Amino acid sequence: MTRQWLRQLRPDPGRPLPDPAISPAAATAMTAVLGPEPVRWAVQTADTMAAEILGQVPEHGGGPAPLATLRRSTESTVLAALRLLLTESSGEGAALPDEALEGCREFARRGLRLDQVLRGVRLGHARLTHELTTAIEQYVPAGERLTELRRITEELFAHADTHAGLMAESYIAERDRWRGSDEAARRKTVDDLLAARPVEPEAATRRLRYDVARTHLAAVLWCDDTEDPLPASERLQHTATALARTVGTDSTLMIPATGNIAWLWLHAPDGLTGLTGRARAGTDHAPGVCLAVGPPAHGMAGMRRSHYGAREAERVARLAPGNWLTDYREVRLVALATADPEHARWFLHDLLGPLASDGTRVRELRETLRVYLAEERSLRAAAGALHVARNTVTYRVKRAEELLPAPTTPGNTLELRLALEIARTLLG
Repeated sequence: MTRQWLRQLRPDPGRPLPDPAISPAAATAMTAVLGPEPVRWAVQTADTMAAEILGQVPEHGGGPAPLATLRRSTESTVLAALRLLLTESSGEGAALPDEALEGCREFARRGLRLDQVLRGVRLGHARLTHELTTAIEQYVPAGERLTELRRITEELFAHADTHAGLMAESYIAERDRWRGSDEAARRKTVDDLLAARPVEPEAATRRLRYDVARTHLAAVLWCDDTEDPLPASERLQHTATALARTVGTDSTLMIPATGNIAWLWLHAPDGLTGLTGRARAGTDHAPGVCLAVGPPAHGMAGMRRSHYGAREAERVARLAPGNWLTDYREVRLVALATADPEHARWFLHDLLGPLASDGTRVRELRETLRVYLAEERSLRAAAGALHVARNTVTYRVKRAEELLPAPTTPGNTLELRLALEIARTLLG
């Protein structure tokens, strides 16, 4: 017997529907079993679950990487539950999905308490039960709803109980392994440095096998779920080694942050002029790997400063994917202006009005006006930068200014330029 009503699940058009957090291969495999719309329903439900867990247990958060881990874990769990319910086969619930298992291990490495991890499981189970109860009312005939609701509730409770037990076992095993590892000691030292807690420099240098008293260039590396046969950790290591070779140093510190994100510090060379250009052109980065670098800075405080610059560059790069390498010094204005993304969107829509609309044509007008103002209103320089005729620049600037809520004046040029830079990142 199968529950075919589960194949009728559809995402709520009134709620956000993010892209899947699990790998494309995993999403394709689940689509083959459940169908495309139930998978989309699962992605939406899991995103809601993750938001509720973060609201109730904020320790699960801490930035884009922990959020991505949590979303992969909740998505894989919802999809596994749907598959279990569809076939009414309790045996399939006896193992954690790989994404949930890796998430559990990461929670242990990050120092989340077990009760916080299990509270997240309970919150997720409650949300999934609520969503499926609503679906039963929508898709199951009235005469069968009570029976189906009772059976679904019993099976979900058993599934959640098994899930929580496996999470606890995996957490304890990883926590015990992590506490006894050299990797844990290195990570604690790095965490202390990043939190500006007192650290003795010589002890830190010895433990990290990296001189913390020099000038540092920090980077964040991450990779997507490309079908490359090399594991993510090897691709990250390959790119880190290639970057160090380009920079001209063999002194590096690399700390895994999650399964597909790593933090890197290099001893910065004396001559930094043109470093980003050399890195872009000369670094043999592995497929699917992206890199964000911070500003060079000195000493232990410099390790922290450069790292947080790299983290901000990573955030901007994820807002506007495209380049594999992002330098904080090139995006620091946008990083500052988009620290509160919602406020940034209000600002750009207030300043740009209809010029903030979607569409290739409007995007072209926005970019032309941005370059024109950046080139101090020089038609010739703007035409050269855009590789178009001067008349084309003149026409586009005129059309762009017609779309603005207020005329451009010397007094509002700074705000307008900032709005255009934000739009380039948030709107494309």
